[in-house]
Amino acid sequence: MNPLDRLADISSVLEAAGGPFSMRRDLQIMRICLILLTVVALLAIGVAAADLLAPTAVAIVLALVLAPASAGLERLRMPPGAAALIVVIATVSVLVFGGLKFAPSMADVVKRGPAIMRSVELKLNPIRKQLAAVESASQQISHGGQQQPNGRVVPVVEDNGFLYSLASTAPGILAKIVYVTVLTIFLLSTRRHYTTQLILLPRTLAGRLRMARICRDVKSRVSGYLFTLAMINVGLTIITATAFQLAGIPHGLLWGVAYGLLNFVPIIGPTAVIISAGIYGLITGGTIFQILLPPAILLSIDTVEAYLVQPWLLSRRIVVSPVAIFVVVAMLVWMWGAYAAITAIPALILLHTVAMHVPSMRPFGMLLATEQDGSATRRRR
Repeated sequence: MNPLDRLADISSVLEAAGGPFSMRRDLQIMRICLILLTVVALLAIGVAAADLLAPTAVAIVLALVLAPASAGLERLRMPPGAAALIVVIATVSVLVFGGLKFAPSMADVVKRGPAIMRSVELKLNPIRKQLAAVESASQQISHGGQQQPNGRVVPVVEDNGFLYSLASTAPGILAKIVYVTVLTIFLLSTRRHYTTQLILLPRTLAGRLRMARICRDVKSRVSGYLFTLAMINVGLTIITATAFQLAGIPHGLLWGVAYGLLNFVPIIGPTAVIISAGIYGLITGGTIFQILLPPAILLSIDTVEAYLVQPWLLSRRIVVSPVAIFVVVAMLVWMWGAYAAITAIPALILLHTVAMHVPSMRPFGMLLATEQDGSATRRRR
């Protein structure tokens, strides 16, 4: 038989069966469906086991932050367990000392809670009168208070409501703190063992070399990012507290600590502090200048930090796009709460690093990457 006729017969058979391209397309569809099912299953597990997974993720992040300090002590011939214990105790001591420093400011805010609520009521009275004709607005307002015979809505403020809520949740919070602290110590002291086990997990030499590169890049990027961000946030705390004190705004240290801590939560954290400062200025300020001063200070500091400091210090660490960061932060806030959202960027850096080392996952890594990192990767290829 003529070779051309044989090739035509083979082509007709493949065409009748759908061809190799059809089979490849079906495999791709099956792979995409499997990935989607895996993502849905992981989300369901994350929501169902939030009480365990969220503190575990926070402990992993803390271990990555403290790993350089622990490694420095180990280079001084200190045992890994002792080095991890000293680093964690020092960190807890600093946090406790800081908590004791701004505890009076926090207690004063709690004590003045009823007065602040009454001030809010007085500030909102003119607006409420203008919207009195709107029935839906009046019903929404009446849900937060008791209706008096004259029609005026008076909010009900429980003086001990916050203290009761704090007392009821304190045991759970304390248990999570102990769990995170102990797990952080164990992760720091055994990190070399688990790294070695991960590298030896593949059976081939090429797979082990790839796993070693992944572990090296993840450690360098995540630990470097978190440590640098922690130093930035310490500076932001000092600058914010100083600026508020110089401007004569009460509780400057409390605002500084709140801004420094919430800056670990990308996008949402700083925005929440700025909005809170605007509400605080509206409550306590008399003039337009006094109302706008607190949010203006925080907005100025946040602008300098976001557009000058972070690009300068973290441009090589953050290789994921802002869209991916926002989506993951929103998802983690929904699943685990705002405090666990500090794991968003480390998780994205981990996923991006793994994806860029695994050929089959590289398109996913390109999807997560920033424009500059994606362009650089395409040039290398």
